[in-house]
Amino acid sequence: MTDEKKAAVQTFDLRHVTCGLVPAILDALAGLEGDEADVLVRAGIETEIINGFGTGGDWNFRFLPSFGHGLARFSRRPPDPAKRVRLDLLDY
Repeated sequence: MTDEKKAAVQTFDLRHVTCGLVPAILDALAGLEGDEADVLVRAGIETEIINGFGTGGDWNFRFLPSFGHGLARFSRRPPDPAKRVRLDLLDY
């Protein structure tokens, strides 16, 4: 990774969030101008993040080694040109 790309990664410190972590992460990512962000979370909370983001969406994520806290790196997924609008019962 180049130094220029490293500098583009924004960090959000959400270690203080104990309830509503996934909405707090989504809120932080909504204002992100770049394509990558590091999110600091309290240690051991990886399962909550996997449950909240593991089914798809606009972001890929992975956990990076850290000390004393969890560190999740979120990367924006490229737009999918084949993505179709899905209708469900609420749309009728």
